Amino acid sequence: MRDNYAVSIVVPTHNRSRYAISCLQSLLSIRGDIEILFHDTSNDECELRQFVSAVTDPRLTYIHHPDRLSMTANHEAALEHAKGEYVCLIGDDDSVLESVLDAVELARRNNSDVVVPVMSANYSWPDFRTQFYGAAHGGKLYLDRYSGRSYSVDAAIALERGLEGAFQGTDGLPKLYHGLVRRVVLDRIRKKLGRVFFGTSPDMSASVSVCTEIERFLVWDYPVTIPGASGGSNTGRSALNRHRGDFKTDPHMAPFQDVEWDEIVPKFFSVETVWANAAMETLRRAKPDSLAHFNLNRLYALCIIRHRDYRTHVFTAMKRAMMRPELSVSGSRIGREVARALGSNGLAKAKRLIRPTPSGGKTVVGTFENVHLAQVAMTELLSRPTS
Repeated sequence: MRDNYAVSIVVPTHNRSRYAISCLQSLLSIRGDIEILFHDTSNDECELRQFVSAVTDPRLTYIHHPDRLSMTANHEAALEHAKGEYVCLIGDDDSVLESVLDAVELARRNNSDVVVPVMSANYSWPDFRTQFYGAAHGGKLYLDRYSGRSYSVDAAIALERGLEGAFQGTDGLPKLYHGLVRRVVLDRIRKKLGRVFFGTSPDMSASVSVCTEIERFLVWDYPVTIPGASGGSNTGRSALNRHRGDFKTDPHMAPFQDVEWDEIVPKFFSVETVWANAAMETLRRAKPDSLAHFNLNRLYALCIIRHRDYRTHVFTAMKRAMMRPELSVSGSRIGREVARALGSNGLAKAKRLIRPTPSGGKTVVGTFENVHLAQVAMTELLSRPTS
């Protein structure tokens, strides 16, 4: 078994063989110096394990872990086995294109530890539904415009912007999830902090920890990965506005044992709170002085607007934060953030009215049964000569 590759594509998975098999098939179709690493904690019939038993490609490393792990622990365990010079983390309903090797070459030429491809391609599985468009996205592969250009970003500035926005998404940050990070950077983080991932959102935690460890990163406006949205994922829940729940019983939170959760973060499960928790727990270890600049006013405003059923939890967290003067939390600041968020919501609705189609102006490449077929179609499209 080899101990080095240009890039390791790492895929943690649990009880999602119907997606993971197609993801694996798509990765096996990539020609080149890649490691394919699946870390599987499935405790069902595990069709993926059966499928892997017939795979002879030596680039595949498949590890079946006997115990149920939290999402964060599963990602951490998977990452420890990666052998590539660079590492790219994806979900089990996603895929990667052969241009991932071009991204490695771009990183090498620029001596960059991180490359963040702009996610211009995305795929919706046939079971994907949204609150607004229903089943209209099902099976569709979308492609947005891309320029092929790359540019460098100051990591310190990216971190400042993340703090100002309460880390509500990884856009603008370096990425391990659907990005490429040099493995030595991850090793340094692990040596300093004990591990790479903290909190309840591995993708956010990795972005923050990497951002504190590097000086600059490259952004490349070219399709490299295909994010997949499936009905059985947190993305699917979010699209139906069901991405929230009780802290102890929600299926995302249940596997976490003794999760660390600061009392100033509203204690319920949602996109907003999970992202904030992961960023905060990572910064607490990697860059604790920055926590005073964490814009909790933004977090509270978004939770008030989007999660009315959990306003008691939000107000409880607000009161506790206001008792810490270094955090600069106040009713007036929260009010301004509420107005800002409502204005953004209005703009988003206006854009949807201007382009009232599921594609939102993107090109529909085609409709496909799974992400493997979508990846094949995307590969063929990118291989066509440009006029």
